[in-house]
Amino acid sequence: MDAYNELINPHRAGLIKKAAALANEIHKYYPEVPQEELAYEIAMVSCAQTILPNITGCLLVMANPRYAYSTPKTVDNGRRIYQLSTRLDPTFDTTRLIVKVASTWEGLQACRTLKTYGVRTLATTAFSLEQCILAAEVGCVYVSPFLNELKAALDPDYHDDNPIFDIVVDAQHYYRQHNYPIRLKACAALSVDQILKLAGVDAFTAPADQLQELANMEGPPPQSLFLDEPVDEKSEGKVDDAVNGHANGETNGETNDHANGDANGHANGEPNGEANGHVTKSHGSKKFDKQSFIDDESGYRLAFAKADDGKGQMKTTQASRSNSAP
Repeated sequence: MDAYNELINPHRAGLIKKAAALANEIHKYYPEVPQEELAYEIAMVSCAQTILPNITGCLLVMANPRYAYSTPKTVDNGRRIYQLSTRLDPTFDTTRLIVKVASTWEGLQACRTLKTYGVRTLATTAFSLEQCILAAEVGCVYVSPFLNELKAALDPDYHDDNPIFDIVVDAQHYYRQHNYPIRLKACAALSVDQILKLAGVDAFTAPADQLQELANMEGPPPQSLFLDEPVDEKSEGKVDDAVNGHANGETNGETNDHANGDANGHANGEPNGEANGHVTKSHGSKKFDKQSFIDDESGYRLAFAKADDGKGQMKTTQASRSNSAP
């Protein structure tokens, strides 16, 4: 949806024409996909690559959410995005490319397969600890839990009464305790206060207006959920560093997922100086038993359906359907 909204801007007309011409030329190599869809994928990747001169981090491109419940189609889509990135720019360093994939069972299994092809992935629209655990098992390099359900970000009159702060904190500690290299990149915060509650998270997706508000803030930040005790004078600066490092540094001016993000290909970098390293104390005393879902589809689906009375499952389905609409 975001890529579509960007590509219909009149100033992208030339890019669209070039994408259509290239799709016509190379469609014979991709008979599994309609030519119009291939043209869209070319335009999306090309649009994302326009920001490369302005960033030093990774380029995130969204896999087609219409394939969220098809592992083979998501794998094919991810591989095409990878191949198109070098066809469009032979000098492009593919280690900078990360394909965003919906955190359905089928999507996460696609991430597992894409890893074998050298395609790095981010599990997006995650709303439960079970999804975060499976994302780590299949080899995603990032997972993006949405603090609020997607409807709350799209409808100003709707309020999510169940933001998933605790899941974000628990997932990051689960990764640390069980030595998973995956990094957690929270997103879909509806206010700066929600961002500050998670000071200490690996990374954060935030829109420009929230970044500006953070930059202009004065005084001590509110208590972070990554801290065991109230912020004092010694820890206050460290929390500020954690927030500023991720809001202004690691995201490198990253645009909002719901505004220009997928079309422009997020300008976020790899975690440099993890935020949790800046925070003095965390909920690390909470111990998590290691779980495995990677080869247990029925066990995963049961646990996912039970988690938080099914709210995560509902939010994931809603997000997949919302993102599928042009």
